[in-house]
Amino acid sequence: MRPVVFDGCFGWLHPAAGEQGVVLCNPFGYDALCTHRGWRKLAERLAAAGMPVLRFDYPGTGDSTGFEDDPQRVAAWLDSIVAATRRLRERTGVTRVSLVGLRLGATLAALAAQRAGDIDALVLLAPAMLGRNYLRELRAHRQSWLSTPAGMNADPLDERDNYVEAFGFGLHGDDIARLGEIDLQRDTHAPAARVLLLESNDRSRTAALAAHYAQHGVEVERQGFDECDRFMIEALYSEEPVDAFARVTAWLAQGTSSRALDHAVGTDAINEPLLQLPTETATERPVVFGPYFGIYCDPTVPRTDAPAVLFFNTGASHHIGDGRIFVLFARQLAALGIASLRMDLGGLGDAQPAADTITLDSVYSEAACRDAMAGADWLVAHGHASVATFGVCGGAFVGLQVCARHPRVVGAFGVNLQKFVWDGTARMPGAHQFASSKVYWRAALTPGKWLRALRRQSHPLRVAAVIGKRIARRGWLAASGWIEDRTGWPVAVNEVRTLLRTIHTKGVQLRLVYGEYDVGLDEARVQFGPRLGGLRRYPRVRAMTLPKLDHALFTRPAREAAMADAQRWLFADVIGHAAPHTVPVVRPGARTAQEGPSATAPNWFDGVSP
Repeated sequence: MRPVVFDGCFGWLHPAAGEQGVVLCNPFGYDALCTHRGWRKLAERLAAAGMPVLRFDYPGTGDSTGFEDDPQRVAAWLDSIVAATRRLRERTGVTRVSLVGLRLGATLAALAAQRAGDIDALVLLAPAMLGRNYLRELRAHRQSWLSTPAGMNADPLDERDNYVEAFGFGLHGDDIARLGEIDLQRDTHAPAARVLLLESNDRSRTAALAAHYAQHGVEVERQGFDECDRFMIEALYSEEPVDAFARVTAWLAQGTSSRALDHAVGTDAINEPLLQLPTETATERPVVFGPYFGIYCDPTVPRTDAPAVLFFNTGASHHIGDGRIFVLFARQLAALGIASLRMDLGGLGDAQPAADTITLDSVYSEAACRDAMAGADWLVAHGHASVATFGVCGGAFVGLQVCARHPRVVGAFGVNLQKFVWDGTARMPGAHQFASSKVYWRAALTPGKWLRALRRQSHPLRVAAVIGKRIARRGWLAASGWIEDRTGWPVAVNEVRTLLRTIHTKGVQLRLVYGEYDVGLDEARVQFGPRLGGLRRYPRVRAMTLPKLDHALFTRPAREAAMADAQRWLFADVIGHAAPHTVPVVRPGARTAQEGPSATAPNWFDGVSP
């Protein structure tokens, strides 16, 4: 597979020798983040069957240029699908092109095919038949998330505002109305000569659409998509729909033939144009080093006194981050003269090969830390004297380990770090799913929670046991730390204290930020006391809570708060200069989310302030 850039869009070409090419049309937002690994495997499966494949990011999504709140996104997405088919034909010489889309991507594929009029075959995987129903689905996902511990600190969205958001990705302004008007049965008639519909729900509308296409002379086939629910979940748990993808491949391969590879198919990625950001503050370049992949964001006017920033995967998600935070922050930093690399660790995202399965053990593994060291090595080898890391959750863990080991890493910024060291108890099924103690105490004051307990719908004794174990661990660690401080003799091996002592002695600036309801803060308090007083031993290690910070930074205020604090820290603590005026994360004049920054001040532990 080779990186491709066209019309401000970033994508991947999977070469093959067939005369029929395939363009994959991503689902929207969080769905695309969850299914990235499986979607890539579909591209590889199709290419292995002799069909060249192009998968890509729509404008304002993924690694492509633009922002989600730019105007007329739906129109831009449709245009980009047409542009992708043109690029695939130019690059490979295929004579026929098919489109394959998933969820909203299937809806867009059908609309684009109807407009283009030259699509040979069309595969619709669980398409959103009615735009207004899809918008209701996004709102329902957002509302259900608000009721979980992860979302309990977020502000609700007012439906009167021109903003619809779920799990970190949003639709804005007139695009909401445009999407709400879509009706596939009304808006498409004969989008391709052949159509394959894989249905997971809304079966009556799918049957009606199939009959509608058949009436217009289309050869239509309907099949089930029972694997859909296991595919479209968090990336860590998402399962490739092997059966469905095998059926899609066989259906598309009907009547295909092979030919000699065109010279263009074998062109090296280095001949692709750079992705020029519209602000002209930087260019972005896909880089492959060993088995790893990254996007190098190179500022037009680089600072000579600043480290390059290395971004790591959050859990099993690929290198754009939840809510696209790594892309947004990388480009913001580039406008300030700071280079960065958004990296896929081994087996994740677009690294080679893609892992068949990903577990918490692999996310927190020694191998992942070695992979991250290779990213720092790449930056150093390309002229950067020092490196700072930025990670969320599992990425924060990897950054913590790397800053202790790599000689050129001078700073690490971690958001909602769950574990300082990865221990055996955390591998127990469900152990990582427990909420923070603050969530439990807040729930204890809610009458509805007691009613659920009486109905045996919740388990207060199990929760009490978890809190009791945390208090006992905290007491033991505090006592053993007190004895060691006063006698110089360790009562027990404390890997966390050893790790932080190494980081501090090495001279690394470490900033840890948490949401006030995040379970990672409980782990920090277990290790260092209720106010994290144990961190006084390590003056270069600072910890704080940020207002409205949810665990995965799904909300815009959370992402903006994390980026603003990381920028201040980078300039004040790592570079040693006052931070310049923050460059807006959204383009000037763009619509903003309804949620505004909280007026609540950050909480620095032990009264320490920046």
